[in-house]
Amino acid sequence: MSSVTPFPCQNPDSRFDSGTKPVPEPEWVKQDLRVPKYDDVVFARPDLSQIIGDAEANRDMFQSCSRDRSGKIISSLRSWARRAVLEEAARYTAELTGSTVELPADLDEQLLFMTGHQPALYHPGVWIKNLLIGKAAQQSAGLSLNLIVDNDLVSSTAIKIPQGTRDTPFFSEISFDETIKKKPWEETTIQNEELFRTFSARVEKALKVWPELSTPLLCNIWPAAVAHMQKSDRLADCLAAARHAQEQRWGIENLELPISRMCQTGPFLWFACHLFKNARAFRATHNEVLSEYRKVNRVRSKTHPVPELSESDGWIESPFWIWRTGETRRHQLFVKREQDQIQLSNGTDVMTTLPMGENCDLSAAIEVLKQLPDQGILLRTRALTTTLFARLFMGDLFVHGIGGAKYDEMTDRIFSRFFHLPPPRYLTLSATRFLPFCQPFDVQHCDETCLQRILRDLDFNSDRHLSPEQIRDAATLVERKRTLIRAQQTAEKHDDSLARNERRRLNRLRFRELREIDAELSQLTLSLREKINGDLEQVHQQMQANAVIQSREISFVLYPEQTLRQLFEKLSFA
Repeated sequence: MSSVTPFPCQNPDSRFDSGTKPVPEPEWVKQDLRVPKYDDVVFARPDLSQIIGDAEANRDMFQSCSRDRSGKIISSLRSWARRAVLEEAARYTAELTGSTVELPADLDEQLLFMTGHQPALYHPGVWIKNLLIGKAAQQSAGLSLNLIVDNDLVSSTAIKIPQGTRDTPFFSEISFDETIKKKPWEETTIQNEELFRTFSARVEKALKVWPELSTPLLCNIWPAAVAHMQKSDRLADCLAAARHAQEQRWGIENLELPISRMCQTGPFLWFACHLFKNARAFRATHNEVLSEYRKVNRVRSKTHPVPELSESDGWIESPFWIWRTGETRRHQLFVKREQDQIQLSNGTDVMTTLPMGENCDLSAAIEVLKQLPDQGILLRTRALTTTLFARLFMGDLFVHGIGGAKYDEMTDRIFSRFFHLPPPRYLTLSATRFLPFCQPFDVQHCDETCLQRILRDLDFNSDRHLSPEQIRDAATLVERKRTLIRAQQTAEKHDDSLARNERRRLNRLRFRELREIDAELSQLTLSLREKINGDLEQVHQQMQANAVIQSREISFVLYPEQTLRQLFEKLSFA
C-alpha cells in the first residue's frame, strides 16, 4: 500500500480538549425503527428530501466548530482522512473495474455520502443504501463511498432459493462456494472455482419451477464475478465486483473500499492511537452511554446493541478487533499503559508495544502499527467505531440500515461527551420488496385469530351458532342455560343471605350443570366445528406458504432487474 500524507498538525498538544464546555446533546427517546412489513415500501428517517440539506448542515457544522481547539484538530483530521481514504478507495475501485478512477482536486469542498455493509449477497433492503448514496452524490455533484465490511465473519457461502409449489413452497440452498469455517471475509478465498463459476446456471435452473419469475439479475452480474476471479481469489472482491458492475450500468459511480484497507491508512491509525491513549476515558463514556441506551430501550441483553468495554488488572478493552492471519476467531483488543508505552493484547498475548508518552504526538505509534500487517497481525475496527470514524473524520452524511441506526444512538452521545462536538446527522434507510415468483395468499394473522375465537365460542356458547331448527329442537336446554346464568348473576349481586360455604356449593352446582349443557349443545355444532377446523388448517398452510412467498430475506440477485429498478425509483429527493 502506498504511503499517505502525514497528519499536518504534529504539535504534541494535538488532542481534543477535555475541558471544553459540554456540548448539548439530544434527549434519549425510544426509537421505533422497524423494517417495512408490506411489499414495495421504502422506510427512510428522516425523509429523503432532507438528505442533501442534512449533508450540507453537517459540513457547515464541522466548519463552524473549527474556531476552537478541538474543532481545529477535527478540521485538519477530516481533510487528511478524506484524502487518504478516498485515494485508497479510488485505487481499490480501479482494481474492481479495471479503469482508472480520478478524484476531484477539491475533495474538501465535495459532499461525501457514505454507507457500508458486509460483501454478502444480501436482500434489496440493504442494497438500496448503495443506490441512495450514489443518487445523492449525482444530484449534489458530490462523492459517494461504500465501505465493504470485510472484517466481519462470513456467515454463509450459499443463498436461499424458493422451491416447491405455491401451496407448499420451501427454501433450499444453492452454494456459490464450499462451506467453510467462519472467518473474516478479508481472509476468505474461493475454495472451489468450478462451484463458483457454475453458480448462476444452477440458480437459473432451480428457478424454472416458477414460470412467473423473469430472468434473475444474477445472470447479468455473475460473469463479472467470475471474470474478477482471475484478478483476485478473495471472495469479497469477486462479489463486490459483480454488484459494482451492475450499479455502474445503472449510472451509479460509488467508490468502494474494504474496511481492511481503510484500517491501514494513516488517519485511521491516528484515530486508533487516540482511543488507545485515552482508553480509560473512552471506556467510561462508552459504558455510561450504553447503560443509558439500555435503560431507555428496556434492553436486558448484555450484548445488545454492543457489549460493555471491560477492564481487568490494568488492561482496558478498546473497541477494536485484533487477530493473527489465519485465525478463525477475532479477539477483543486490550490496552495497558506502562510509563511512556502502551501495550496491545488479544487477552492472552502482548501483540505489540507502542511508544506513547502522555504529551507526545502519535506519529511514532502510528509507524509501529503500520508494521503489524507484515508481522501477520490484523488490527480492525468494530461496528460502532467504524461509523464513529466515518461520521467524524470523513463523511458528510452516513446512511444506516435499521440495525446500524440503533447503535448510532450511542455514537451520537459519544460525539458530544468524548469528542465535545455536536453529533452530525445521519439517515436510516431500509426497504421491503418480495420476490415476485408467485402470488401470496390473501390471508392475515387476524384470520387465524378470528377462527380460533369461533372455536372457543363453540366450546362455551354453541347456542349462539345454532340454526333456527336446532334452536327449536334444543329449546329446553337453551332455556335451562339462560335460567342458570340469571341465577348466577342474581347470586353475585344478592348473596348476603347465605353462608359462604353454601354460596360456594350452589355456585359449583350451577357451574357443573352449565358445562354439561354446553357439552350437549356442542354436539349440535360438530359439522360447523369440523368446517372451522378445516378453514383454520388452510389458513395455517397459507400463512406458512406466505412466510416463504413474502420473505424479505431473499438475495437481490434472484430478482428481475426491472423489479429492482422500480423499487430504486422510489428514491426520490423531491
